[in-house]
Amino acid sequence: MAGRIVLIGLGSNVGDRAEHLRVALQRLGSVPGIAVVRASAVVESELVGDGPAQGKFLNAVAELRTNWPAVALLALCGELETMAGRVRPAPRNHPRPLDLDLLFDGDLHIDSRELVLPHPRWHEREFVCGPLRELGYDLAALPKVERPAVIESPVAMAAQCSRWLAGGCVVGLVPTMGSLHRGHASLMELARQECDRVVATIFVNPLQFGPGEDFAAYPRDLTGDVRLCKQAGVDAVFAPTVAQMYDPEFCSQVAVGPAAATMEGALRPGHFAGVATVVARLFALARPQRAYFGEKDAQQLAVIRRMQKDLGFPLQVVGCPIVRETDGLAMSSRNVYLSAEDRAASTVLSRALASAQFAWQQGERDRDRLLARARVVMAAEPRAQVDYIELRRDVDLAELPAGPVADVRMLIAARFAGGVRPVRLLDNARLGAGSWS
Repeated sequence: MAGRIVLIGLGSNVGDRAEHLRVALQRLGSVPGIAVVRASAVVESELVGDGPAQGKFLNAVAELRTNWPAVALLALCGELETMAGRVRPAPRNHPRPLDLDLLFDGDLHIDSRELVLPHPRWHEREFVCGPLRELGYDLAALPKVERPAVIESPVAMAAQCSRWLAGGCVVGLVPTMGSLHRGHASLMELARQECDRVVATIFVNPLQFGPGEDFAAYPRDLTGDVRLCKQAGVDAVFAPTVAQMYDPEFCSQVAVGPAAATMEGALRPGHFAGVATVVARLFALARPQRAYFGEKDAQQLAVIRRMQKDLGFPLQVVGCPIVRETDGLAMSSRNVYLSAEDRAASTVLSRALASAQFAWQQGERDRDRLLARARVVMAAEPRAQVDYIELRRDVDLAELPAGPVADVRMLIAARFAGGVRPVRLLDNARLGAGSWS
C-alpha cells in the first residue's frame, strides 16, 4: 500500500487495558486507506504529570501507512477513543480507557490549536521512547519540538504568532524584564490555563529607565529565566536585543495621560511613556488575545489598561494577584539587592498595608484615617525612606477627596539604602479584599 509512515502512541489505564489497545489497532487497520504496518510490545507505565491518583497505563507505539490527512487521522483517533468509552470533554491527565496520540506524520510539522506535530513531549516519555527504540528508530534522528522556543528576532516572533493565530490558537502574552521569580511564574501558569499558546517576553526596556536609574545593573539571567518559563509551560520566549527592538531611527512614543502623572510617574518622568511604548510594540508583534500583568505594579497596570482601551488593541488585559514571600514581602526582581538588614525591614510595607486592611475590616472608611494607620507603621521603621503612601480609587487609581471612601487601593513605595545599591520597593492592596489582593 502506498502512503507515508505515521506513528501513533496508544495508552489505556481503565478497564481491560490490553483489550482496549488490541481493539484500537484492529479498528485502525480495518479503515480503508490505513494499514497497520507493525506495533511495538506493550509496556506498563505510571501517569506522567499532575493528575488524580489512578492505575498504571499500558502503552505501545504503532506504525501506520496512509494517505489520510493528519487532521482527519486526529478526528478518527478521537472517534476510536469515544467508541472505547472515553467521555469528552474530560479533564487533562484523568484516567481513560483509550488514549491515541499522533507522534509523527512523515516530515510534517503542524502547530495549531488542535494538533502539534511532531508530538511536543514524545522525547520526555519513556513509554514512547522505549517502543520507538524497539521498532528500530534512532531517537537522536527524530525531530523534537523545543518548548519553549527562544526567539530573538521581532520578525520571527510575529511570524510564529501569526501561525498560531492562523491555526485557531488563543495566544497569551506575559511581558517581563526577566530575572524571573515565582510571581512571574504565576502569570505564566494562569496564561497556560487560559490560552492555547503562551509567549513570555524577556526584555530590559531602556525606554522606561531615566538618567541615573539602574538599566545597566538590572539583574539578567536568560538561562535561568528560560528554565522557569519551561517549568511554567511557556511555548515561546521572546528575548530580543535592544537593537532588534528599536532600530537606530526608532522615534515613536506612546503618550500617557492622568493615570501616569502621579506616584511613580512623578518620581520617574518618562517612565510610563517607555512602558506604554514597549507594551504597544509587543501587542502589535504578538497580537495576543490576552495579556497578563502583575498587580504589584498597580499603576503600570492602570496605564496599560488605559492605553489598550484608547488605542483599541483587541485583547483582554488580565491583572494577576501579587505573590508574596512567606513573611509578606511582595516578590520583586530587585529584592536580591536588599542587604540582610534591609530585607528584614522590608516587610514594613506589607505590615503597613495589613494595618490599613485591619482598620477597614473594623469599619473605618475615612481616607485620611486609613492613610494615617499605614503612615504610623512606616514611620516606625527607620531603614525605610517613604516615597509615597496613597489611597486611590481601585478601578483606575484616580485620586480621592477627603472623607468616606469605597472601592479603594492603597499603594506604598519606599527606598532602602543599606545594601550595595539603593532599592525601591512597591506594594499595594485593595482594601476589603481579604488579606491581600
